[in-house]
Amino acid sequence: MKLIALLLSLISTTAYCGTLHLEKSATGKVRQAADIRYVNHDEKQTYQLKVGKQWINGSCSSSGTGNLHALLVDMNFDGHADLWVTGYTDSQGRIRCSDVWLWDAPAKQYRFNKPLSAIPNLDISITGQGIEGGIPNCGCAAQCFYEDSYQWQANKLITIARREQDCERYREYRLNEKNDLIIVKDEIIDSGNPGQQAIEKKNVVDWQRQAQTMRKSWE
Repeated sequence: MKLIALLLSLISTTAYCGTLHLEKSATGKVRQAADIRYVNHDEKQTYQLKVGKQWINGSCSSSGTGNLHALLVDMNFDGHADLWVTGYTDSQGRIRCSDVWLWDAPAKQYRFNKPLSAIPNLDISITGQGIEGGIPNCGCAAQCFYEDSYQWQANKLITIARREQDCERYREYRLNEKNDLIIVKDEIIDSGNPGQQAIEKKNVVDWQRQAQTMRKSWE
């Protein structure tokens, strides 16, 4: 889902530039504002966020394919707009990093959220309250990938499903009644050994077709 949100980027040359003041959002209530500033150096863009009276360095940075973008989006579906800073970390635009700063309403300030920020190629569905992420190409002639689905439960982010493929197997995971991820599908995708296939009682699938079906276009 393409988010309708305030998208701001800024280019500077040598040092941190003037402050951008974000105060509008299409998702979530905005009773707060975000002050953010960027810097470019060696074809890499970084940023700082003002929390209270202190400027804090962000960890997400862009490289080679564009600038960082700052969006005000309700990332944990609590009705408040949170700050999402995102940018590409490789020159080919395959991997997108994120820094997610959730709004702490009682404290009236942003707090960095490690679980959300650790998800590569983070994608948010506001209407379906869905969260996804993964790597669309991790090698193996572009047929290796993984995709994870997440959900908020009692203010905690948990993984509810996973799909992954390497050079030899395709697997799917789902939550069981104990909230543990278990394998629900395990298929050989490329094997010339009929004996191995018979022993494991798995179906050999068309791995090229499977990859095209399961992989997403992240951008």
